[in-house]
Amino acid sequence: MLARSLIAGLLGLALTGPVLAADPMPALKPLTAQDIPAGCGCSFGTRRGEPLLVWSWEEEKQHAYIREEEGGLRKLRLYDEKYFPAQHEPPRPGERMALMFSYARWNVETASQVTKACSPKARTCAGTDYSNVIVLRWSGRQRTELRGWGHCGCPAVN
Repeated sequence: MLARSLIAGLLGLALTGPVLAADPMPALKPLTAQDIPAGCGCSFGTRRGEPLLVWSWEEEKQHAYIREEEGGLRKLRLYDEKYFPAQHEPPRPGERMALMFSYARWNVETASQVTKACSPKARTCAGTDYSNVIVLRWSGRQRTELRGWGHCGCPAVN
């Protein structure tokens, strides 16, 4: 009896291996204007003006969104954020930020470095620009890196 259950378990492992390999990482589509929450946030992408990931922190709520080509809009949870060497307001050129998000089988990380920031004495600020790498992981097995841009800011208040 034990031998049968062991053989059945091994057979099950052998059968699930190809199934996992046949589950490819979903392609991402740029987010639409309707997908992007109002208020302060950061957007990241490979082509300027076509965000693939948006992170919003309005009213202390941490939301991030991606859009799968076939599956639609997905809401990710921020589980870690780090700033190097330290977080400054406004950020300074050369400073780095790392954000880590998850949802179901997705694990998404951004690694960003400030390329353009507002002067601390500026009366208004259009936001902070970053060079960025988005690291996408699917099911803990598949990994893709996307190099591009990042931008963080808040809408102008009248």
